Amino acid sequence: MTPSLSILSDLLSIPSVSTDPEFASGMEDARSYLLTLFTSLGFTAHLLPGRLHPAVFASYIVNPSHPTVLIYGHYDVQPAGAPSQWTTPAFEPSIRKNRIYARGATDNKGQFMIHVMAVRKMLESDALPINVKFLIEGEEEIGSPGIELLTENYKTLLSADYLFLSDTEMPALGQPAIDITLRGCLDVEIHIQTSAQDLHSGQFGGVAPNPAQILAKFLSRLKNGSNKITLPGFYTDVISPNDEEIRDFRKTEPSDTQLLKEGHYFFVGGGENRYSLNRRRWFEPTLDITGLDSGYTGIGTKSIIPDTASAKISIRFVPDQDPEQIYSSLASSLHHSLPKATVWRLIRYPVASAFKAPTDHPVFELVKSSLKSVFGRPAVFQGQGGSIGSVPVLVRALGLPAVMIGFGLPDENLHSPNEHFSLENYFKGIETMSRIYSALPALHLPNRPESIPIILKTSSPGLL
Repeated sequence: MTPSLSILSDLLSIPSVSTDPEFASGMEDARSYLLTLFTSLGFTAHLLPGRLHPAVFASYIVNPSHPTVLIYGHYDVQPAGAPSQWTTPAFEPSIRKNRIYARGATDNKGQFMIHVMAVRKMLESDALPINVKFLIEGEEEIGSPGIELLTENYKTLLSADYLFLSDTEMPALGQPAIDITLRGCLDVEIHIQTSAQDLHSGQFGGVAPNPAQILAKFLSRLKNGSNKITLPGFYTDVISPNDEEIRDFRKTEPSDTQLLKEGHYFFVGGGENRYSLNRRRWFEPTLDITGLDSGYTGIGTKSIIPDTASAKISIRFVPDQDPEQIYSSLASSLHHSLPKATVWRLIRYPVASAFKAPTDHPVFELVKSSLKSVFGRPAVFQGQGGSIGSVPVLVRALGLPAVMIGFGLPDENLHSPNEHFSLENYFKGIETMSRIYSALPALHLPNRPESIPIILKTSSPGLL
């Protein structure tokens, strides 16, 4: 096992689960491991406070006049789930068919370790021409609740010329890609109540209102027969992809069969059919019911009219859409749709902002050429349907371009049993990032404009 792979394996063996207090010692062990690793490479390293779990910050300053990169990653991982669903234990890394299996392999330890090992490689050959800062967060899997305050308090410490991160995926093995969009995320809960208690369905059926049916009626009207979202003003600020983006989307357009295999669902039926699959999952907003609850759900039956009903809704919005306007439109529609005597609440969760990268910045041409040199194929622009709450926060606060290069693959089971990461991509990723970081000084123009043309809506970071 090579040193770079051994270091990754050691980190993957640490159960750094941020959502479960029982893994607090694993979170601490992961931080300690990273602090020791960065210190051994010559970095200055320490912890920065988070809401629940500190972030690891490390810096190596070659020369203050040289360009500086800030590299983002996260050391926290999802819970492993049932051990019986794993071929080998989740926190005992195993290599099979040129893949490393472990929780966090692709999300995100394997991917941020690519950058660490690229810098390590350059330091060993005394060929690091840039200043490097790492921000390895410990709260990404719980929505990055502390990233905004951390960025505000340590803005000078985090200052840089470029933000790099790898927390996404390539469309297929051998096809490099640069992610240029992230959808934002707005999650809400609707609670309605129509009586003080459950009622006998025989005694009160036909005269008492049924909250489950009232809520179901409202939910059914949120989309029309073409799957278009019907909230007033919802699409007002939605922008269309440009010609280059549409061309790149077509190059990686999956088949229905491929998506069914990746997602393990039974048929394609979401979104507006007039758009391509890639446009629907990257550039178009969505609204999904993520949870429903009302009445008796135990074994057998219970003859009642329930007193309450609730639903959870997740809205993925795109750059230039305003989550405040979307929330207001949903609240207004709910208010005008429910019977007047209905008691209702609309609960809102923290919002993750949408983001669009400034692809006209010269760094993107450098990244494209470096990816092509290593992978042998031209890199394409693609989007991501999910959210990375830290990216718009860091970009907005620090005023720098964000370059998102995913080295994961669509079938690597992130958040699922048997998560794994391609070792081919791991080593090619190290070579790619070494090339990019070596060439960055040629792009560093002291008089370049400070303003970075990004498109996003300001909000707190949220779910991923």
